[in-house]
Amino acid sequence: MRHVGRPLPNASLLGGFAALTGRVSLESVAAAIGEKFPPKVAASNVAAATEAYEFVQRQLKKEAAGAEAG
Repeated sequence: MRHVGRPLPNASLLGGFAALTGRVSLESVAAAIGEKFPPKVAASNVAAATEAYEFVQRQLKKEAAGAEAG
């Protein structure tokens, strides 16, 4: 909602998928979004994907640190 203005989770899901699996880079996700949408819409969607990517990366690091400590 914050980036796109309506509840469309597609870009966020792609960003999270990229972070979780490593199968696709965030740069590739951003490039695909840029090819599909006009610049203003693409920028909002890339911001949503990036935030989701960074969130998942932080969570994975926390889990890894917890596993090491445990």
